[in-house]
Amino acid sequence: MTSLPPQCCTLPPFKSKYTPVGRKSQLDVNGQDVELYITGPQDAKHILIGIHDIFGLHNNTLQGADLFSQDTGYRIVLPDFFRGKPWDVNNMPPREGRPALNAWIQDAGSWEKVGPVLKAAVELVNREDPVAVGAYGFCFGAKKLSQASHKAYFKSMALIHPSLFQPEDADNMNVPVALLPSGGEDRDAMDGFWERIKKKPFVDQCVRQDFLDMPHGFASARTNYDDAKQAARTREAYGVMAKFFKATLETT
Repeated sequence: MTSLPPQCCTLPPFKSKYTPVGRKSQLDVNGQDVELYITGPQDAKHILIGIHDIFGLHNNTLQGADLFSQDTGYRIVLPDFFRGKPWDVNNMPPREGRPALNAWIQDAGSWEKVGPVLKAAVELVNREDPVAVGAYGFCFGAKKLSQASHKAYFKSMALIHPSLFQPEDADNMNVPVALLPSGGEDRDAMDGFWERIKKKPFVDQCVRQDFLDMPHGFASARTNYDDAKQAARTREAYGVMAKFFKATLETT
């Protein structure tokens, strides 16, 4: 893995008084319970699985999922990939220094730990015979989706302010991709990734929209819904994703 972006290691999440409208459930992962946050119509035939950022099932991320579901009519399922132990919101920037956070995410966010949860979540939603399943990931979650691409879990996926990205991550991609970088990521990595996506046979279904005036994490736990500009840009990002998923999940 490469290192996390500097802003990922310095900016804390915004405190939120939001009350999520979804429900909590449990996912069996090899005999252990993992919490799920589920929002949207129970009978929805289009389902999205989301991968949160380093702060786990933070209220701001859940608020985004609620808004996203209301805008699309999709059911959204967010597993707790860190199993109740996300990065401490009160330890940002890390008191132990950036290397400690990088070491933590390479362990807690490793494919060996994330992969089984993602597989179990996909199996759970597929039991309901949905028309299509897509996915979106923030920060390290975008990296996990790139690693999962060869599994053929999803019909399309959105990658929002990705962390730990390298251009060659695009080589794994075999479904349409939406890329939404912020101003906090490595520009060379984002551009190199996109150049490789442009060579894919499905490139005409792919979307890129940059949010360079926004910090890393602006659409997940670091969203400040009390700031008019950031709230509007966050809603715009979800709008881009909604349009992308409607074009890729609701067409044959």
